[in-house]
Amino acid sequence: MAATRTLIEHDVPIPMRDGTVLRADIWLPSPAGPYGDPGRDAPPCPAVLFRTPYDKSAMNLATLTPAQCVARGYAAVVQDTRGRHRSDGDWAPLAWDREGPDGYDTIEWIAAQQWCDGGVAMAGTSFQAIVQWLAAMDKPPHLKAIAPAMSTAARFDAEQLGGCLRLDHLTSWLGLMALDWVERQAAAGKPVSEGTTAEIERLMTDPESCLRLRPLTDVMDFDGLPGWFRDVLGGRAAAVADYRLSAIDVPTFSVGGWYDVFSYGTIELHRAMRARDPRPGHHELVMGPWVHSGQLPQIQGEVNTGLYGSAQAAGLADLHLDFFDRHLRPEPTRSLRPDEEVRYFFIGPDTWHTAATWPPPQARIRTWQLAGGTAPGEGGRLVREPAAPRGQGCDTFIYDPEDPVPTHGGRVLQLGRLVAGPLDQSHLEDRPDVLCYTSESLTEPVAAVGRHRLRLSFSSDAPATALVAKLTDVGPDGRSLIVAEGSMHVDLPNTDPVAVEVLLGDTAWRFAAGHRIRVHITSSNFPHLDRHPNVAGRVAEATHCRTAQQTVWHGGPRGSALDLQVLPPEEE
Repeated sequence: MAATRTLIEHDVPIPMRDGTVLRADIWLPSPAGPYGDPGRDAPPCPAVLFRTPYDKSAMNLATLTPAQCVARGYAAVVQDTRGRHRSDGDWAPLAWDREGPDGYDTIEWIAAQQWCDGGVAMAGTSFQAIVQWLAAMDKPPHLKAIAPAMSTAARFDAEQLGGCLRLDHLTSWLGLMALDWVERQAAAGKPVSEGTTAEIERLMTDPESCLRLRPLTDVMDFDGLPGWFRDVLGGRAAAVADYRLSAIDVPTFSVGGWYDVFSYGTIELHRAMRARDPRPGHHELVMGPWVHSGQLPQIQGEVNTGLYGSAQAAGLADLHLDFFDRHLRPEPTRSLRPDEEVRYFFIGPDTWHTAATWPPPQARIRTWQLAGGTAPGEGGRLVREPAAPRGQGCDTFIYDPEDPVPTHGGRVLQLGRLVAGPLDQSHLEDRPDVLCYTSESLTEPVAAVGRHRLRLSFSSDAPATALVAKLTDVGPDGRSLIVAEGSMHVDLPNTDPVAVEVLLGDTAWRFAAGHRIRVHITSSNFPHLDRHPNVAGRVAEATHCRTAQQTVWHGGPRGSALDLQVLPPEEE
């Protein structure tokens, strides 16, 4: 292989249609010549665009880096988005309407450069993924493919959360973004007040005390801060973007993690694109064991997923570049078989698997019924046979919004003070406001590979409330590791039981022989989720709260059940 040099040009101005200048660092592959030779005679090549609000000079993602692009013969363009760091313009958080046009203009500018052969792809994680969907929706002629990692869409987010709000996620992210805004305001001679700066710092260092405010609309109501948090709470701004997927016609390479806050959205975006365009190899999905992070190591929560659990060991960058090769080069380095369009990491065996679709075609639903304990004071049971011999029963707990169940692991963002991933829930399950339903020790492994749901018969003495459910793996040592979770706001016309379905999301997790499957049910997960006040009306605007008696019914005609998608033993 011939030696190459990388030429990096910093702060290259790229004009937008409204005259605003955004700046980018441009990484170019160059043949190595004598020392001092800039090597600008390199032939034109395709380019990969990263658009980030987090400072282009700090770009170092485990999914794909500019250096890895250059090593495979691609140019890499890393741009600060509008109003961020080195780019001009005014920053407004959640101003999704600007990102599509800015992405379009940047792509077309890149394609016109002499070092680009006219083919442009996009890559990046989280916000950097959302802007890819928005740019693709505007149909820039030279965009050939996108690779969004850990992204979502508003409607899929709403399905996943069941009406709840990722409170700590949104406020900690807005607080992080506000730090650069404070610096830019000071540099422009318009310093923000000391009180506003102190509130932002408090939100970053002691978020829970801030998030206990009622009404929630008082949170982040800072003097001069653009993009009021109250606009999201009041439904006037979207916490995440939505897309016209019918307008997107480029191939997609989606990457997510089982403990990513956007795991459901990532999978649903892939499934929606594949349903629109089933051509082999046009839409790929990779799901690893990861949390929502730019760095994707093998250790997640309390679980070491082994040598192949990291993005590096999984060859995630090469998978990106192979995908780009197939869609931006006339002679791709590697073709893709139809049964390789989905790659997923199976936690337990800690191995990578492939499938034609998600969930895998061979996955089947296996149902466990919720049942009462066999003795007073004993927790509930998960049983394979119908739990009706003793007739209908119920379990109750009191939910007090002033004493919520604290967040511990799961699909959370780690910008504030939370820790994501598979953490032990057993200390939470000792609380009186958490109901547990546990299977007998398994005599053979259960491969929970697919999408899981909890069907509840539920009642409350409150007119409106919330449900939070977690699927856990209980080991012989008593640890109860979170596998999946779901939430839902529930409106109740009266005290009669209603049927509620809580989406637990997707996993690829093996419950080992000798372990037990558990579902735990409560009504809060704070500060990850907002605290429902148990009163009617918009949660964020409630000025008071009340306790509620919550009832889960089981057996008889009003049974409750856990539906797991599982692989047959021969398919593991």
